[in-house]
Amino acid sequence: MPTAGTSSSGSFSCANATQRTLRDLRTKRRGQPVFVVGHVPERKGQEASFELFNVRLAVVKFADGTLLGYDPGELLLPTEIDEKGVAYFEIRQCQKCEQYFPLTSEEFRAEQERTDCPDCAA
Repeated sequence: MPTAGTSSSGSFSCANATQRTLRDLRTKRRGQPVFVVGHVPERKGQEASFELFNVRLAVVKFADGTLLGYDPGELLLPTEIDEKGVAYFEIRQCQKCEQYFPLTSEEFRAEQERTDCPDCAA
């Protein structure tokens, strides 16, 4: 299986101002926690972990062992990862375009929570 563009070194990524989806990450690490907002209704809203790239799809693994391919833009990054490696997601739906986006740690702790995705806010 192809693994181009993946890395087994380094640490997992969390949402930040410029990287909120798996697509945004230049180098993806196997095991990266993601939140699925993609095209399979039964899996929408579930957590999974990135496994590898197969052609242009990101293959993710769910807790039950199921492997599915998604556009990397359909896979949201966690807001935080605790010291035990457990991912925490704060996902919101944009009030303007209704797309889902993850809050960054700073946005989650801010007095006023953002209501628009970064694309609509720009």
